[in-house]
Amino acid sequence: MPKVQRLDPLVAERIAAGEVVERPASAIKELVENSLDAGARQIIVELVGGGMHLLRVIDDGCGMSAEDVKLALERFATSKIRQWEDLDALSTLGFRGEALPSIAAVSKLEIHTCEAEANHGTKIRVEGGVLVDESPSPALVGTRVTVEELFYNTPARLKFLKSAAAETSQVVDLLTRMALTQPEVHFQVRSNQREVFLVTSKMTLPQRMAALWKVPLEDLVEVNGEVQGVEVRGWVAKPQHARPTRNHQLFCLNGRIIKSASLSQAVLEGFTPLVSKGRYPVALLHLSIDPSLIDVNVHPTKAEVRFAEARAPFRAIYRSIATSLEEHSADSVQPQHWDLIEEPPVAAADPPAWRESSPGYQAPPPRPQLPYRAPSPGLAATLELFKPIEMAPHGPRIQVLTQLYRTFIVAQVDGELWVVDQHTAHERIWYEKLAHLQPLDGPRQGLLVPEIIEFSPPQAALLEGSLAEIQSFGFEIEPFGGTSFQMRSLPSGVKPGRAAGIIRDLVDQMSSEQISLRNHPQEVVREKLRAMVSCKAAIKAGDPLSVDEMESLIREMLEVEHSNYCPHGRPTRIKLDDRALERLFHR
Repeated sequence: MPKVQRLDPLVAERIAAGEVVERPASAIKELVENSLDAGARQIIVELVGGGMHLLRVIDDGCGMSAEDVKLALERFATSKIRQWEDLDALSTLGFRGEALPSIAAVSKLEIHTCEAEANHGTKIRVEGGVLVDESPSPALVGTRVTVEELFYNTPARLKFLKSAAAETSQVVDLLTRMALTQPEVHFQVRSNQREVFLVTSKMTLPQRMAALWKVPLEDLVEVNGEVQGVEVRGWVAKPQHARPTRNHQLFCLNGRIIKSASLSQAVLEGFTPLVSKGRYPVALLHLSIDPSLIDVNVHPTKAEVRFAEARAPFRAIYRSIATSLEEHSADSVQPQHWDLIEEPPVAAADPPAWRESSPGYQAPPPRPQLPYRAPSPGLAATLELFKPIEMAPHGPRIQVLTQLYRTFIVAQVDGELWVVDQHTAHERIWYEKLAHLQPLDGPRQGLLVPEIIEFSPPQAALLEGSLAEIQSFGFEIEPFGGTSFQMRSLPSGVKPGRAAGIIRDLVDQMSSEQISLRNHPQEVVREKLRAMVSCKAAIKAGDPLSVDEMESLIREMLEVEHSNYCPHGRPTRIKLDDRALERLFHR
């Protein structure tokens, strides 16, 4: 065994920095929290190359003296606490004393700072944890921190960073959340010398939500409540604005942004049954609780907390949201969507004109919709035994019988009884159609009037860096200023009214899965996007279909390869042959 030796301080600092600074967004979080703790009311953030080449935070806070700024670069030096017991009454965002030294250890760091009424400020430059310059600077009250070449001396860490667009999206998402939790602070964010977003201190919290999360102001519902000493206040969007991921849920505990699967589940419970499966409500909630009842010293990033009584916050959120939605009579269906839930056309031909004009003629009543009845366990177990159908020969005889629960197509195909899942079947069709396309040559349908689509700042940053990949599947999209994009054409077969929603969901899912050309070969990224586009563009469960549409869907299934399963591995159809039916009836 080698002898035990004390690590070189520079090596130890680089190792420790990995716990606090994982990516540019981590450094931005620590620096902005320091600005807020310093009483800043105006914060400007600048990025170059997603923050990997340069990131800068400028604030108008109280500033630091020359002695304080040098001390702040030492580990475990902080102005926030003095003893362990101070954690029970913590009112600041930072307290560990690790942020600045950790950032300085893995970058080229420069700080300009000045206290109020001081004759001059202080400039300090540190490279890789080593002080290289200290000198006076102009007397501009506040602090400016510039971080260049993050991880330049830890190349292994660079390998885990994503593309500049993905890193920019991470930073902008973080700053969007901070801007939503600090409505009294002016935030300005610039990336590569272009303004990403600007929110002023005059904007109310709902106005910020509407601007940053692209939710109509009139569709925001205020939430207020208190349960067992936990006070909840904030805003939620009406159910029709639910998103495919949890990216638009934000929890702020005593001023600190936290992550909690339990609190997210409480939001979902409060909306039940107003949102469909796989959709997540938009929510911004501030929780106030006695600091002695929580532990914020769980993780170096301070993003996780531990509650002394975990059930109280859950109940407070669930009850407050449910009560507010009930008071506002929130509904899960938008009026403009009623046309999508009409009954599908009846297969029979229209009655002759002479019949309608005959005395006493009455139109036949609409066919009643049978209530849904869950299959028995025995039936479900039997259906699991069915094997995928072998590919039918060319020229099949197809007779559509009905659409069941607006989700399954029941048809006879060459005398066999098929039950087809309309979504997974159409998803597979799309997936195969997109298999061999090259950039910009996908089948398209042009729009007579280009559609302008608004995105949140993080989504816009990610989309701008992924346009080439998305355009390769037939979506012709280009920047239109700010966070707006213009759609000129879309893949052939996609309903124009759904195109904007498809792109929003696609970008939202991309951000949650962090797709990046930096970490994956281009063909891997293309396959992920191919599967996403297929899922988003496909017919959905609940969509009414005409007989012709159902027959066309089945014919297209028979023309594509690997049509037994969707890209995610779910079956597209089952076959009820005579032996299966005999088993169902215990014959």
